[in-house]
Amino acid sequence: MRPTLHVSLDAIRHNVDAWRKYLCGRPLWAVVKCDAYRMGIVQVAQACLDAGAERLCVVEMWEAAQLRDAGITAPIVQIAATPEVDVETGVKLDVAISVADAARATAVSRVARECGRTAKVHVAIETGTGWWGVTPHDAPAFAREVASLPNIEWEGAWTHIAGINSMEAQVRRLHAGVEQLRAHRLAVPVLHIGSTGPNVWGLAEGAARIGVGLYGAAMGDDQQRERLRTAFEVRAPIYGVRRYAEPMPLGYGGTYVAQPGETIVTLRIGYGEGIPKTLAGRGSVMLGGVLCPIVGAIGMNFTMVAAPPKVEVSADDRAVIVGDVPGVRLEEVAAAAQTIPHNVVTMFGSGIVAAYSDAAVTY
Repeated sequence: MRPTLHVSLDAIRHNVDAWRKYLCGRPLWAVVKCDAYRMGIVQVAQACLDAGAERLCVVEMWEAAQLRDAGITAPIVQIAATPEVDVETGVKLDVAISVADAARATAVSRVARECGRTAKVHVAIETGTGWWGVTPHDAPAFAREVASLPNIEWEGAWTHIAGINSMEAQVRRLHAGVEQLRAHRLAVPVLHIGSTGPNVWGLAEGAARIGVGLYGAAMGDDQQRERLRTAFEVRAPIYGVRRYAEPMPLGYGGTYVAQPGETIVTLRIGYGEGIPKTLAGRGSVMLGGVLCPIVGAIGMNFTMVAAPPKVEVSADDRAVIVGDVPGVRLEEVAAAAQTIPHNVVTMFGSGIVAAYSDAAVTY
């Protein structure tokens, strides 16, 4: 008796197509870092490529190795400053390497020369996240130091937008840095600036790195939300059904008291399988075609819901915790849990082994 996680590859392809139309011809790069948000890097990456994604983005070089081992030959970009220990692997796997200082660029040049290859390199520009990158102020000195390095194709430059309020200033800083790089003989013709959120907030240039949007998050765009599908569903089996004849505190801390005549359904799913604890008292599940509120504290393995009188519950039923149905769609669950959609996706993906299908889920 276990909860299940089903990833609809058809829905992911649908979402990629919806984002490509939204971007009006700008390139879409699928972000498959963290095992594709714990949904399965190879399966998700292939679905994205099938639907027209032009490149794949990873954070760890071993993620790129997984993709290459699976036979995926599409362009891959490491969207983090590549550690020196990973440079040789990146060159051999034909991954676009990111550099944030002259020392790393020199190491890439040396390894590429030893391997008899030309490495594609992207310059990370620091615009206001503090993680890594060449600052616009330091860009001229950086470019002068690395412009003559052999066996490097200076293919692109990029940054990461920290938030909607900082986006305009960060884009200005990026342009300032890129202008300096180009003025000092680094071509960097390809720009990639924003993930899903910034491309909804008004960013209209460069390749779009779409990550959580693959799974149905529109990040505030109501029209796009209607076009997207929640690309995974989590279901939980019923562990028990009880109708109480007397007031009964439920869960750790007794934060909810079931009243006489109230039907409480215990589901075999808890925070150990990825359901956010903050859904207690705020979220709902779909059971018997009706939204049933989550009551009491969520345990590691069990969650309780209150079933309205009109709902007939069978021990064979399974509650929909997240799915492509109103009330439990990805962004609705995230809002109820007071967290971001990214967190919801990765939590369930970490707690339950995914199964895959090309078919859409029916309710």
